[in-house]
Amino acid sequence: TASALCARLVGACPGETIADVCAAPGGKSFAMAMEMENQGKIYAFDLHSNKLSLIRRGGEKLGISILETEERDARKPRESLVGRVDRVLCDAPCSGLGVIGKKPDIKYKDMDTILRLPAVQYDVLVGASAYVRPGGTLVYSTCTLNPAENAGVTDRFLAKHPDFVPAPFSFAGAEQSNLTLFPHIHGTDGFYICRMQRKGGQRG
Repeated sequence: TASALCARLVGACPGETIADVCAAPGGKSFAMAMEMENQGKIYAFDLHSNKLSLIRRGGEKLGISILETEERDARKPRESLVGRVDRVLCDAPCSGLGVIGKKPDIKYKDMDTILRLPAVQYDVLVGASAYVRPGGTLVYSTCTLNPAENAGVTDRFLAKHPDFVPAPFSFAGAEQSNLTLFPHIHGTDGFYICRMQRKGGQRG
């Protein structure tokens, strides 16, 4: 699935420190914990405290003990972790237009709300980036096909944050640092993934 690919591209390894800044309902955190063989630490943050219990219960069912959940606005990073995290996943709140086939009520979303999303997503990405250690990895993703919420956000971020650079990965035989998945081409939900790296230090 697109979500599983996204989690895999974070590249989490045993013993690392990971932050999933918009973590609910927890599927990507769980996938990364499994790749880490339940060794290390995953900080699973979410703005909505009522959703954190989903992550805790899911982790317990799967026998995952490395998750730490916390209610947190991704735009306001936790000071004690700034510059100290190996890999950060920013699965930003989005219009959800990539999953409209599963959730047809999305078509009734208020257009003004959708138009305001890129500004929020940019601020969320900037907040998430503060956690990344030199040489660490930052992954931005959405489940929408709206370019303004996807490359529009990451291109703006990279232009304004020269300490971050694209971090290419291989997909379908091609090297690329960002990927848009289309339901009719890839057989997945509509999804966007962009992988970046902070300059300096050892490669993440």
